[in-house]
Amino acid sequence: MFKRIFLPWLLSLAILPGALPALAQPAVVTSIKPLQLIAAAVLDGVAQPAVLIPSNQSPHHYVLRPSDVALVDQADLVLWVGEPLETYLASLVASARDATRVIEAASLPDMRLQAPGGEALPDEESRYDAHLWLNSANALRIAEAVAFELAALDTANAARYAANLAQFRELIDTTDARLAMRLAALEGTDYAVFHDGIAYFEQQFGLRHQLVLVPDHENQPGVRHLMQVQRMIQERPPACLLEDINTNPATVNTVLRDLPVRRITIDPLGDSLSVDKQGYALLLTNLADAFDECLSAR
Repeated sequence: MFKRIFLPWLLSLAILPGALPALAQPAVVTSIKPLQLIAAAVLDGVAQPAVLIPSNQSPHHYVLRPSDVALVDQADLVLWVGEPLETYLASLVASARDATRVIEAASLPDMRLQAPGGEALPDEESRYDAHLWLNSANALRIAEAVAFELAALDTANAARYAANLAQFRELIDTTDARLAMRLAALEGTDYAVFHDGIAYFEQQFGLRHQLVLVPDHENQPGVRHLMQVQRMIQERPPACLLEDINTNPATVNTVLRDLPVRRITIDPLGDSLSVDKQGYALLLTNLADAFDECLSAR
């Protein structure tokens, strides 16, 4: 567990007697691209974090390659969300803990976890929605944990990590304020989602979808459910359907048929983004852009 990070403490690591020698270039590996974007903001000017899962592939069904195992084995720091999203990584991360620092984002203190569907998490033992990076407060907590570990691993660059963390916090605060103003006008507007994977973003900015085509991305919905969704769309057409990497075109076509529903693609994994200190803020901004496009023809 990590305590909340304070910049003066991070800076002090650089001058502690007997501190660990600096790494030539810390090897940081993240499971998915959104975490890579967060880590890149902290590592800016020092190193580039690697990622295991290509952003155009679903993290729910990825199969590790031998090269992925080697990447984790050689890492100084591994950052992942947690087992509900990345079950395939659990045993590999467990075996790497002796020689590698590991951050499990979902286990960090003060993380704002919520249950699937956007509801408050009843207790710590409940199943949580694993798409936690889509709340910017969670992203800041992850960045703090990364800065903490990097400052301990690489004391010569501790001041740089602290400064990068401060810049990331300022960027997120500015982005949050700008997006809140943009999205406030969209509250209460009907729209649908294929997969319930952006609830953290919706909850943060006061948005709420009308319906979900596929409640459980792990299982194909039954005919009865699809017919029910089709009736709901006919009775109360949404402004659009937000689709993502998990979208099954056949399922969407079965439900929509000739219904006049716009289909907008969202990118909650940041597939199109450059890996740099601006990347995570652009991920949030692109989601807001998709909502604007979705609801612009109301």
